[in-house]
Amino acid sequence: MKIERLAYLFLGNNVIIGLHIRKQLKFLKEIVPPHFQKRQMDDLGCGDGKVTVLLKEIFLPTRLRGYDINPSLVRRAKNRGVEAEVKNLDEDVPSGELAILWGVLHHLQDREGCLKRVKANYPLIFIREPIKGNIDLLELGSRLKREEMERLIKKHLANPQIFYCGNSIFVFYVSPTA
Repeated sequence: MKIERLAYLFLGNNVIIGLHIRKQLKFLKEIVPPHFQKRQMDDLGCGDGKVTVLLKEIFLPTRLRGYDINPSLVRRAKNRGVEAEVKNLDEDVPSGELAILWGVLHHLQDREGCLKRVKANYPLIFIREPIKGNIDLLELGSRLKREEMERLIKKHLANPQIFYCGNSIFVFYVSPTA
């Protein structure tokens, strides 16, 4: 975990936006439900904001905020025009309309606690997580196997829409009260 934090401190969370990420963003653009667009969007774990800015083009938010544990990455996100602030998602989750967790859960110590808090604080949730078993040196953190990730999602988010693209799972969740 310390090596991971050092790498993000000096390099950011996305040194480059690789072809696999571009492919996933293109796929997301094709499958995003219309009712997930034009919402107030919070990118939980926004990192340096590179992907956040690309997600903005897909979700077309009415307002965009970003949150990350790393102050250096938050500064970089702000420099990219993201309204960002430091927040440790293992301890606290903001509230809003649409939560985006792009490659975040596998970095957290308390995935289940975070999912519970996000579900309590957001009626719409989109999650993209890399799956364990594929060699990808650019995805640090502790990834789960496909079955483990599905079990975690279904345990905390009733009736999610689940898709796969490459080595990643995509999840759309709508609260029954939304």
